Amino acid sequence: MKKTILTTIILCCAIQLVQAHDFAVANSDGVMIWYNNVSEKAGKNAVEVSFEGTWYGAFENEYTGIVDIPNNITNGGKTYAVIGIGEQAFSQCSNLKSVTIPESVEYIRDKAFENCYNVSMINYNAIRCADFTLPEYAPFSFGNMHIEGYKYEDADNPEEATSFWSAYKLRTVNIGASVERIPDYMFYGMGGTLLQVDLTQRTLKYEYSKEGVTKINFLGVPQEIGNQAFRACRLLRKITIPDGVQTIGQALFADCDTLATVSLPDYIKEIPAYFFMNCKELTNFAFPSQVESINYEAFKNCAKLTDLSNLPEGLKVIGPSAFRACQYITQMDLPEGLVTLDGYAFSDCTGLTTIDIPGTVETIGNYAFEDCTNLSTVTLHEGTKEIGNFVFAGCRKLAKGIVNAPARMPRIYAQTFQGVNNSMKVNVEGGNEEEYAADAYWGRFFAPQSVEEVKPTEQIKAHKIIRNGNVYILRDGKTFDILGNEFK
Repeated sequence: MKKTILTTIILCCAIQLVQAHDFAVANSDGVMIWYNNVSEKAGKNAVEVSFEGTWYGAFENEYTGIVDIPNNITNGGKTYAVIGIGEQAFSQCSNLKSVTIPESVEYIRDKAFENCYNVSMINYNAIRCADFTLPEYAPFSFGNMHIEGYKYEDADNPEEATSFWSAYKLRTVNIGASVERIPDYMFYGMGGTLLQVDLTQRTLKYEYSKEGVTKINFLGVPQEIGNQAFRACRLLRKITIPDGVQTIGQALFADCDTLATVSLPDYIKEIPAYFFMNCKELTNFAFPSQVESINYEAFKNCAKLTDLSNLPEGLKVIGPSAFRACQYITQMDLPEGLVTLDGYAFSDCTGLTTIDIPGTVETIGNYAFEDCTNLSTVTLHEGTKEIGNFVFAGCRKLAKGIVNAPARMPRIYAQTFQGVNNSMKVNVEGGNEEEYAADAYWGRFFAPQSVEEVKPTEQIKAHKIIRNGNVYILRDGKTFDILGNEFK
């Protein structure tokens, strides 16, 4: 843990302190680096970077300034490959400024850069790094933060931290030209995720720090970028994924609060799940022309996204909650050929006023446009067979709006238009309204004004009467049943 532990219990047997390193070797620039011999486990002459001292009595700031980790070192006449960065290797090195990670590194262990407050640059050149140790729930892993004015308390996980956590002054990440794969979570949360917590408030106040990664430079073309690799880099404003990347992971830019401009290769065929979730500054996005699928919550809570008039022509699938709570979308053109419009896809998109759903969408998923409170015009086409439950629930302006419906009636449910007043107008293509009017659920929009729409009795001098157990409304000398039909 790189700290002295005091205990009130003295064991009878002596406890041998375990060395955190086997030997030290100086670089050509004179910088001393401590290593553990991991040859037996690796099956070859290999070492991992460690630190001076013991696990329970290490020194702070044993690494300072600029450290370039070499690909291999020689000790005792043997050459060793540097294959890893061990647990807490650079922990508590608050005077460390820059680290270069070589091509030979295959893993980076937990808390490797814990509390390296002043690291400003990471040169990441590892091409075999497939093991990046990261605790679950990384955004809440602060572990031993000792920065004046910042604190975080988690009684359940007081020691939890991540490999790069606390490198809060990190500004630039250079990804080397030989890197073929960026592992899952590789740069998750680097910079800008430090929370200032005011514990004096009854309702806790959280404020994101103003420091963090602002630039990620690709010096080459990795083949794969893993899940959540850049998640929560909250001060990252612009990034271009270079042509040649074949695989991009889920939630790649989720929670990047200030990310406004992203360029993806044109051949990308899907926007993975959670990809831009909570990117609150993303106002426009140039969709790659070959995208066929926008997956689960890909753009959820992109509050400033305004224009979806550029959705690709070959788009087939808009997944569940894909654009949920994108409240400023005002322009949207769903392409002909769209097949799947899943549940909650555009729910809470309060800026939408008009939608035109192509007939290639046979089923509109439940809650797809729920609480789109300014939606006033919906156009449906021949081919749509079913509109799920609560699809237009809470779309209050539809009460004075219009649904343009196809001649062949799509199936709806009791709650499809929940909360939409019966005054909504349904224009049926060709004017053949009989089937709609006879339907148990469409029919209410074709019936005369219902009792719930009648003005209060003191205004129109109407009153309720009961005959043979049935309720009727007597108004202006005429009798109406509860559906508003005149009863004679």
